[in-house]
Amino acid sequence: MRHYIVLIALVLFFVGESVKADERYLQGRLIQGPYKTAVVDGGELSVLETGDEEFPVSLVLDVIGADGVKTRQLVDKYDVAGSSPKVESIFFYPVKGKINVLTLVSWELTSRGDGTYGTLYQVFGYYKKANNTLSANKLIEFDGRLGGIEGFQSGVPQSFKYKNAAAIKAYLKAQ
Repeated sequence: MRHYIVLIALVLFFVGESVKADERYLQGRLIQGPYKTAVVDGGELSVLETGDEEFPVSLVLDVIGADGVKTRQLVDKYDVAGSSPKVESIFFYPVKGKINVLTLVSWELTSRGDGTYGTLYQVFGYYKKANNTLSANKLIEFDGRLGGIEGFQSGVPQSFKYKNAAAIKAYLKAQ
């Protein structure tokens, strides 16, 4: 019994530390938004410059509840991948019949020593959960066609098709 109590205490500690660690991504300089969204009731999305070295950009959701109180949720944080991330586009589109928030994020690549340079793109998707929050859409996350390079990788020319909302929507519609 004692082992279970210790195990539960450790789990609660690490969950609490994780939540505390994510709090730093809830504040920062507004770089895009706020954008009203019908995906989450009473929701507004904003892109923040966090000042963090590892994850300098975050996507946050502000929700004004029925009681008028605003709460903020970390939707995602975007890491450095050769350069700081840039949110190119935020838009809404159904994925498998469920409306999603979609973001197109880019990073400039400048590794000319190995012949890799250009722009790295990645599409992220988020769907509404039952508790009126957003969660990562694994169908989008693990779709290898929704990420790629426009430029050169190891000296070989690369082309990425989905560099704007219209192209991404056309791809998702065809799925």
